[in-house]
Amino acid sequence: MSADAPVRTDVAQPPEARQRGVFARIGPFCHDRRRWVLAAWVLLLIAANVGAGAMGNGFRDEFNLPDVESKRGLDLLEGEFGGQGAGITGTIVFEAEQGVDDPEVQAQMQALFDEVATLPHVERVQSPYDEGGQLQISSQGERAGQIAYANVEVPDDIDFDQAAVIRERILRDAPEIEGLRIELGGFIFAEFEEPSSEIIGVGFAIIILILAFGSVLAMGLPLGVALFGIGIGSAVIGLLSNVLTIPDFATFLGVMIGLGVGIDYALLIVTRYREQLHAGHTSRESVAIAMDTAGRSVVFAGMTVVISLLGMLLMGVSFVQGLAVGASAVVAVTVLASLTLLPALLGFAGERVERTRWRGLIAAGLIAVGLMATGLKITPVALVAFFLAVMVLL
Repeated sequence: MSADAPVRTDVAQPPEARQRGVFARIGPFCHDRRRWVLAAWVLLLIAANVGAGAMGNGFRDEFNLPDVESKRGLDLLEGEFGGQGAGITGTIVFEAEQGVDDPEVQAQMQALFDEVATLPHVERVQSPYDEGGQLQISSQGERAGQIAYANVEVPDDIDFDQAAVIRERILRDAPEIEGLRIELGGFIFAEFEEPSSEIIGVGFAIIILILAFGSVLAMGLPLGVALFGIGIGSAVIGLLSNVLTIPDFATFLGVMIGLGVGIDYALLIVTRYREQLHAGHTSRESVAIAMDTAGRSVVFAGMTVVISLLGMLLMGVSFVQGLAVGASAVVAVTVLASLTLLPALLGFAGERVERTRWRGLIAAGLIAVGLMATGLKITPVALVAFFLAVMVLL
């Protein structure tokens, strides 16, 4: 070969010689120290939730918008009418076959209204028996004079737990008179349950990942990363609520977003990792290549989501800003878990990520059914599914 001959640069090189970027170094680093990395994430999960539990949360139920007509109207009510009509209103609706003006009905219902007016967080009660309350009594139709209602006004920052105490007290002390029926109206007196759609989402994710991977271990890695991300991210939202205006449903929103992006990001890396195993690379080499390729995509995608969410800060609405910060925190933690925790978990899995056991697949499918039944409040189906999953694994 002459001295002037060009030097070839396309000669095949070992993966670790080619992959010298930051992402390629993060993967093997976490892979080799997988026990320490996993222990650090477990400790972080525990510490974050213990800290959030110890400090408590400062979630707000304030949804006022600045400089809008409704806000100016509320300010006018506060200034000129002592706040009357500026709060949240629930209603006590009652029907009496003998007529709402029956002496016994009127005496006991008015006693109930007077008692409700003394309850904590109740600002005022507008009784149909008060002066000018005739408009709150039905005057037309077959039931004229048989139906009436009282307005119960509470502060606009009351939460559902406080409202539930008022609702239970009203129902408990309601008079029992033949022909009298009492109902509560208004969203503030509605029975509120935390939504459980995230449990249904996990169930569907298990089924989809099983169909995509055909392996329980490969299915479990994205779910594990997502659960770590939302577990720590939810605690971070609780901590941030003590210094920022964050609504109480921000945690639920963060869980849904974190579950989606966590599974998505981990799925990219696990898929590339499996491709490299099929190409003949070792587990460590596959992690390095997967992180140097799919890992870059995860960081770019995560940064895009975080920047997009933080764009809501420009709206100038406090509770929307709190939602943006809370959701961004969950996404950021999930990205970090994908870049560090996932390589460690892949180190534990090694080449076994390709193995498929029918017992594991059947058990995972039953667990998915149980989770979806739990989310849909079908308790018997959920219990049977979980029981069968345990029996299959035994």
